[in-house]
Formats: sequence, structure tokens, C-alpha cells
Amino acid sequence: MNRERIRGILGVWMPMVIGLWIIATAVIFYFTADLTASGPFGQDLESWRLVCSAGVFFVGGLMLLSTFGRYQKARAVALEAAQPNTGPGAPSAENEERPRIVK
Repeated sequence: MNRERIRGILGVWMPMVIGLWIIATAVIFYFTADLTASGPFGQDLESWRLVCSAGVFFVGGLMLLSTFGRYQKARAVALEAAQPNTGPGAPSAENEERPRIVK
């Protein structure tokens, strides 16, 4: 496996997987946590259920969005580099060989 492929997996896909795992954990916590007074903490923490779940959901979503944005930006740069630049504003080989004179 080459370096670029490993870098792509570790830099793009793993943060997305971790973000999805964080979001899944937040949803599971919201629906299954026992936060009543008879729970393990001995006091009623039911009012914190939505706050904790929303905060963790936000962190997972932020990881997904930032990583996906980075992925799109890198992909656009790679596609732009792969296309030959032959438009009217593209420098020709003739202009590149001549030194420019600055006054």
C-alpha cells in the first residue's frame, strides 16, 4: 500500500468514522441512559440528558463536516492539477523560456 493511500485513509476516512461513532454513542446515550434518582449517581440528572447528547452530537458533526470539507478541497486541487491548463490565460512555453525584464 502506498503512502498516499494510507494518508488518505488516516487523514480523511478515519476521522469520519470516529465522528460517526461519536454521533452513534450520543444517540444511544440519549435513548438508554438511566439518569433518574434511582440510577448509579443517586440524584436526578434527567435534565442533563439532552444537553450531554446534543454536545456530543455537535462534536461528532463538527468532525464530520471539517473532515469532509478538507476532503473536497483536496479533491478539487487534485482534479485541477490533473487537467492541462490550455486556456487563453495559460502561459505558453515560449513565454516561460524568455526572462522577464522588470523596469
